[in-house]
Amino acid sequence: MTEGVYVRSLEHYIMVEWCGPKVKRVYFSKVAPEVRSDLAKEMAAFLEGGAPRPQVDLDLSLCSEFRKRIYEVVQAVPRGETMTYGEIADAANRPGAARAVGQAMARNPFAILVPCHRVIAKNGLGGFAWGLELKEKLQRLERSTF
Repeated sequence: MTEGVYVRSLEHYIMVEWCGPKVKRVYFSKVAPEVRSDLAKEMAAFLEGGAPRPQVDLDLSLCSEFRKRIYEVVQAVPRGETMTYGEIADAANRPGAARAVGQAMARNPFAILVPCHRVIAKNGLGGFAWGLELKEKLQRLERSTF
């Protein structure tokens, strides 16, 4: 079952999937969820109003050790700020692994909770699974509520 909540400022639903007590996946959708999600509501409050980031257990069972480390570093990027793929690689003690960081961001199953929208290319936004327009909206929203 998929849970979610609509975020007007993003014009998307934040969707949440669970694996028992752990979050399996968080993503964006234009399609309404089956059930309203308390966690998605907390994430929307975090994005729109500067509420604390929700603290939940993530199901990292399908992630490599490299991806787990990268996600840990990305979670430490402060709200309203960005880091490049190369800076994330350096912070994870993996200099020269900027492309691998980009791949980890592309496969990030935990949007918002692992804020891959804060990771950018050296000369621009880089990519984003849900489109660069949404990435820009997320960054603007966080800067405005910083």
